[in-house]
Amino acid sequence: MVDFEELVKQITERVIRELVMEKKKKNEGIPSNIDKRNYSPPEGRKRGLITGEEILKAHKAERSIEVSSEAIITPHAYDLAKEKNVKIIINKQTALKSNKRQVGIIKKIAISSDHGGYDLKEKLKDHIFNMGFMYKDYGTHSKESVDYPDFAELTGRAVASGECDMGIVIDGAGIGSAITANKIKGILAAVCHDRFTAKIAREHDNANILALGAKTVSSIMAKEITRLFLTTAFAGGRHEKRVEKIRKLEAKECGGEK
Repeated sequence: MVDFEELVKQITERVIRELVMEKKKKNEGIPSNIDKRNYSPPEGRKRGLITGEEILKAHKAERSIEVSSEAIITPHAYDLAKEKNVKIIINKQTALKSNKRQVGIIKKIAISSDHGGYDLKEKLKDHIFNMGFMYKDYGTHSKESVDYPDFAELTGRAVASGECDMGIVIDGAGIGSAITANKIKGILAAVCHDRFTAKIAREHDNANILALGAKTVSSIMAKEITRLFLTTAFAGGRHEKRVEKIRKLEAKECGGEK
């Protein structure tokens, strides 16, 4: 059987190597700022791909690596950072390898799944922890068949009550769990299947729960979606009034407004 995750890693790194070689041919070297407290990739790359190359430079300099929330970090870079014990700091707020963030808004993530999303949930728990977030697992705790609304409700109520700051719900497609969570007042749950939807869900819609489909995204993509969702801020501005209209409609339907 083909190991698709490993294949994706190999293809990604091959493309990156080719890009680096092309830059070198054009004498467009990648400077390293290793004299600074934290190694920062060149400005142009902070919004692009962060590869194992930057991780190795940071490791050699015995520094952390600092990136923006819009950066794409390759799976190999994640693995290498863990292996070399290199801390990844996102927008100067994230990715301390502990169970508590040094700075930031989000403190605890609620996470739950049905039996179909159990394996992905377990992988994401480690990913969330390594990013520097605390989390609370609301189940399910095995692969025994269960009903997704029961667990999506638990996460939704944890976020709505303020017990947790954001949530993640997982089932086969993510749709059922999102529908369930959105029945709870105060919840804005979004099904995300790629980097763009993860970023827009937070930046434009101020979503507070991420819904993932274990059968629709790979674990690699799920980790990247999770990273972007948890580190992208709400843009406000023109989006504020649109989200406020959603809140007013919710209040009206819940009997809070005539």
